[in-house]
Parts: sequence; structure tokens; C-alpha cells
Amino acid sequence: MKKNIIYLGLALFSTSAIFNSCVQDYESSIKEPTRYTSNDIKSYADLFKVFWTVMDQRYNYFYEQKEKGGMDWNAIYKEYYPKFAALKSYNGIGVSDTDMLADAEKAYGYFTEIVNPIIDRHFSVKIRLPVSNSGVGITYKFSGGMKEKKSNYYPFDAKYGYMKDRLNDVESRTYTYSDGSMTYLMGSLKSNPDIYYFSYSSFMLTRSLKIDLADKYVSPDPGNSLVLTPATIESSAELNAIADINKRNEIKNFTINILNEWNSFPNSNEMKSFNSQIGAFKSTEVLSDSFLNITQQLLTKSNNLVKYNSPATYSTVLNSENLPYIQWFIAKMNDHVKWGYRLDIFQNAANKILTSAPFYRKFLNPLHKGEIKKLIIDLRGNGGGAVVDARFFTERLITKSTTAFYQRTKEGNGQFNYTPWVPVQVKPHLLGIPKDIPIVILTDKGSYSMSEMSTLMLKSQGPHAVSIGDYSAGATAGLGGPDEFNGGTQDVIAGGILEFYMPLMATKNLNEEVIEGIGVKPDIYVTPPSDVEVAQMKNNPQTFADRVMGEAIKYLSGK
Repeated sequence: MKKNIIYLGLALFSTSAIFNSCVQDYESSIKEPTRYTSNDIKSYADLFKVFWTVMDQRYNYFYEQKEKGGMDWNAIYKEYYPKFAALKSYNGIGVSDTDMLADAEKAYGYFTEIVNPIIDRHFSVKIRLPVSNSGVGITYKFSGGMKEKKSNYYPFDAKYGYMKDRLNDVESRTYTYSDGSMTYLMGSLKSNPDIYYFSYSSFMLTRSLKIDLADKYVSPDPGNSLVLTPATIESSAELNAIADINKRNEIKNFTINILNEWNSFPNSNEMKSFNSQIGAFKSTEVLSDSFLNITQQLLTKSNNLVKYNSPATYSTVLNSENLPYIQWFIAKMNDHVKWGYRLDIFQNAANKILTSAPFYRKFLNPLHKGEIKKLIIDLRGNGGGAVVDARFFTERLITKSTTAFYQRTKEGNGQFNYTPWVPVQVKPHLLGIPKDIPIVILTDKGSYSMSEMSTLMLKSQGPHAVSIGDYSAGATAGLGGPDEFNGGTQDVIAGGILEFYMPLMATKNLNEEVIEGIGVKPDIYVTPPSDVEVAQMKNNPQTFADRVMGEAIKYLSGK
């Protein structure tokens, strides 16, 4: 999301003065965090100083922490620097392992005391503390609110098990990646068929479900030199090295037949029909029966084309004389298929069409047509994810362009070097809902990050969109990245002694309240589940009653 950056000279002057004063008092230097090396940390005092300085330069909520909670980062330095300086075992010289472990435990306690009040619920830092003269260290993770008692919430898997048998025409699918997974569940409620239910475990909807098609497939550009032709075959040095003209012609004709057989796929009427229907989908997102049928036919055919790279294909003609030519032909066919016609790209697109079809045909298309009249978006237990889902999915439920929330970027090395607050705008999706419908967003303390951003987006639209449940997690700060909102910024400091996960943007709601560490306030508050309720949802889903769903159904039944 683009942000206009305005520099306020007075603010920069005053905060710079504060920071420079602090630098002078504590003999700290302005240094980019990633430039620290392990040589910069020779003691617990050094460790604390590096930690404090990186936070001083990069943390985005010091103003709010001081205004509301009284945290004074300079006072933190004054209080804790002497405590860390008193720990003398960091380098292991002249001390026992017992002394090192005792100092590590004290350091752990100090860092916990410092970090626990941090309101940023994305923030964390890993710190390696030495515990033995042998060089062994233990890495501890510290995060804001780490000592606070967490409210219960229903794990997504338990909620999934509870809801799947309460839906008509249920659709579900799980997508697994090296860096995470996403499961969605949707259908109309059996108890209230006029209410449609949609839930998903993380914001990977674009990555998992979006069908993003090229204009055409298996259609090489003219002059593509990687496309194999009979003329290229006939001029092959490897072919012409075969002395016996009859044997040469035999293997030439054999391989040209293979080429022609393979080329019959991209030149088929089915492929032409597929390419001709792409435009209609791209303008409407409607997946017709004919388009899906031809996609399935072509995908099946593409997996059963002539096996040009299998030795068995050439068993009737292979001999020692034509082996070099056959090897040349297989290599050229590999280029022909992979880089000339890009068969794999078509297969990926076809698979995406077929696997995403239920999501489009049973949810996105009816939503755009106005066939879904009431909607529950269940974001409980959704830990967030990619900002692109705001454009691909959440804005389909937006009917008016407006401000959804505000963001501010951390800028410069000073504690209070911020940009002005900038409004974040939302706008209707071209293929979204045609008019406002009653929407309920379900939230709890497991609703993080993009779940909260989406909730704020929907609540910006007016009273037809309400949130029900518990406060969300309060992890609304935006993480850094050139094209991402929740992708994260990680700095490994001093050779891995410290590793930060620290957002660069702050967020406040339309009431100009910073809700980091608090969460989005629900319109209808429902107390979080007890331990007994969490266990019952998991172990007895058939008889359990979800109070939050009950409130959502009650609310929508009156609309």
C-alpha cells in the first residue's frame, strides 16, 4: 500500500536532538544494525547496548508506549545497563559453567522484563546467551506480552471439524507450501440456508486460489529458435553423420513422426477452443462447463503425449550408429516442449483452473451475481498472511471507496522519527458484490494481522458489516518489504547473536486509536471460550454449541 512521505523539519529537529543526547550520554554510535559483528559483543554490557540501540533506531511504537504505558526507552537504558554490566561471565574467562548459566538466567530475566511491555504483537527478538566455557549458547525468543495470560480461542482445525458437518454443499481444500499452508471451508448453513459461511486458516487466498491466466498457451512466438522443425532435423549434423542413407531416412522419418505427433496437441481444435475462451473468463471470472471440460481433456492429453524422452520409444530403431542423433533429438525435443511451447506453464494453469473452480463457481460468482444474501466471514484462528489478499478477496465485499485505517512508517534512526499518518484507501472490486449485504466477521485472539486489516476494511463500509466475538490479537503493525504488507523484516545482528522480527509501520483505526496489543473491538462482544469449551469443540463437535456462531446466526436472522 503506497504511502506519501512528508518530512516535518521541526519534528526531525527535536527528535534528532533527543536521540543525539542519548547517544552522548550512553556513548552509543549511530550504526546500521546489520553492520554489527560478533566482535562488537564481548560482554553482557555490549549485548544489551546493541539490543537497545537497534530498538532505539527501529522500533515503531515508542511514542505510544511512552504516552499510554509510561515506557521511557532512555530510562530503560539507565536502569538496565548497570545490571547487564554487572554480569561478568559473557566471554567465559575465569568463570565456571555454573556461573555462566546463572548469569544467562539473570540476563534472560532482564530481557523478559524489558520486552514484555512491548505492545507490538508482531515483534520478536531472538538472543543467544552463552551458558558454557565450551562455547555452547542457548537462543531465547522474547516477544511483547510474553508473560501475559493469553485468552483462549478455538484452533482452526477444531473449528473446521465443528463446522464441516453444519454446512450444505460444503467445499474445502488444503494447500501446503514450504513456508506454510492454507485451508478453506465454505457452504451454506444447514440451520439457516440463507446464510453463507466462509472460513480460511491464513491469508494465502491469492497464492492458492487466484486463477491468473495468460492470453494464450502452447503458442510460441514467431521465430522462436527453440521450436524444433523438420527442416532443423534434416540439417542436423548428427543425422547426416549416419552413413547409410536408408538407415538415415528411417530414423529421420521416425523422429519427424514423433515431432508431428507431439505437435498435434498444441495444434488441436481443443487447444484452439481453450485459448478462445480465456478472454471471457478474464473479463467475467465465470468458469463455464465447456471451459472446464476442455481444460480437463487437454490436461489429460498433455500427460499422455508421446514419450519422446523414453529409451523405450526408440527400441525398434536404436543402434550404435544413430544413438548420437537420437540423443540430439531428445535434447531438442526437451527444448521444444519446455521452452518453445512452455507445456509446463499450460499444465500449471490447467491445474489451477480445475482446483480453484469450486471456489469461483460456488462463492465468487454467486457473490458477484448477488445470489449470496447474508455472509459470515470467520477469521477466528486466522494468523494473517499476504496483503495481496486485500485486493483479490476482501475488496470484493467493498461497495464504496473510503478510508479503512491509517498507517505511519518508521523513518530515520531516532526514537520518534515517523512519517505522518497516511490514510489507507479501499475501493470496490470490479467483480465484487453488487450492493451491500449483511456481513458478520468473526474474530478472536487468534485473529492476527491481515485478519485485523480485513476486519477494519469491512467495518469501514457501514453498519451492514459487524464483527462478533472477542477482540482480535492486536497485531496490526505493518512489516517491511518492497511489495508486501505482512511479509516481515528480519535482521540478523552480530553474526546471529541477535535476530529481530520488527515491523516498520504502525496502524491506527478510524477513531484514530492505536490498537496494537489491544485488537479490533467487536461490535458484539462474546467472552472467549473456556478450557472446557475448547475441549468440547474438538472432542464432541456433534453436540457442542459454539456461542459465537450462535450470536452471528441470531444477528443475521433479523436482517
